[in-house]
Amino acid sequence: MNKKSWLLSLATGLMGVLLTLPFNVAAQTKYPTKPITFVVGFSPGGPTDVIARVLGRAMSESLGQPIVVENRAGADSLIATTHVAQAEPDGHTILIASGSHSINASLYPNGKVDPVRDFAPISLIGDAANFLVVHPSVPAKDVEDLIALAKKNPGKLNYASSASTTFLQTELFKSMAGVDMVSIPYKGSGPAVPALLTNEVQVSISSIVTLLQHVKAGTARALAVTSAKRSSLVPEIPTVTEKGLPGYVASTWYGMLAPAKTPPSVVQLLNNTLQKVLLDPAVKTQLLAQGLEPVTNTPQDFSRFIKEDQMKWAKVVKDSGAKVSP
Repeated sequence: MNKKSWLLSLATGLMGVLLTLPFNVAAQTKYPTKPITFVVGFSPGGPTDVIARVLGRAMSESLGQPIVVENRAGADSLIATTHVAQAEPDGHTILIASGSHSINASLYPNGKVDPVRDFAPISLIGDAANFLVVHPSVPAKDVEDLIALAKKNPGKLNYASSASTTFLQTELFKSMAGVDMVSIPYKGSGPAVPALLTNEVQVSISSIVTLLQHVKAGTARALAVTSAKRSSLVPEIPTVTEKGLPGYVASTWYGMLAPAKTPPSVVQLLNNTLQKVLLDPAVKTQLLAQGLEPVTNTPQDFSRFIKEDQMKWAKVVKDSGAKVSP
């Protein structure tokens, strides 16, 4: 082959590559290309599940693909987080996480999932306050009364723990208040709420939505909400910080994460879509009905949030001596 023919052949080859390049790039970045799965680490019907289904319906319309919710309950969502961490990082398997996500690394020391390293954070979804409630027989009308009562009767009050989040939220309360109450573990709020209503336990921190009907009926007494500010569902109920324990904040956050190494363009598209649907009044109403105040942030800010939350609860786990094997 002479030099002229070689240059012509080379030019033709380069032209072919350049002509196919836009198509290949587009093919690689097109998303989504199939149904998306929202993975939830808890049973159907709970707050995380309901939130996932509300967002799934709304985001499906924007993304142009069906979104299905898959429940992988167990080990305070560790089963679900492990599944998502090991999934293909293409944006088609997404974790809808709650506060247990940043707790589990400390509570389950033998777990094999890192809440930061193994995920690509997308955004916070929102923040939900919990109720601090007592059985009506407990002579405490507010948080100050409860702390005084517990100090006079160390180890005499039982509290229900039904998840890592509520267990550690109560342990944080105990630590900050300097009181001793006994943890009685239950497998979910299903059996934990009747235990409170029958005075098997005297104290509980649990979802506002779960307990609200009992508070209204007078079968449980709400002393406070655990968030930094009052809940729009019960604006008349003060925060723990307002009534006896300044600085105590222990609400439950919800967020959206993808497997690590998910393309940044996919993460950003999901972030943009989430923020868009949370502005929809119908979506907002449904989430508020679950006690969730919508809150979003950037993937970078969400990553920092998880790291800080992990450090906060690691100290509570250490102080409480709690360790669980998955």
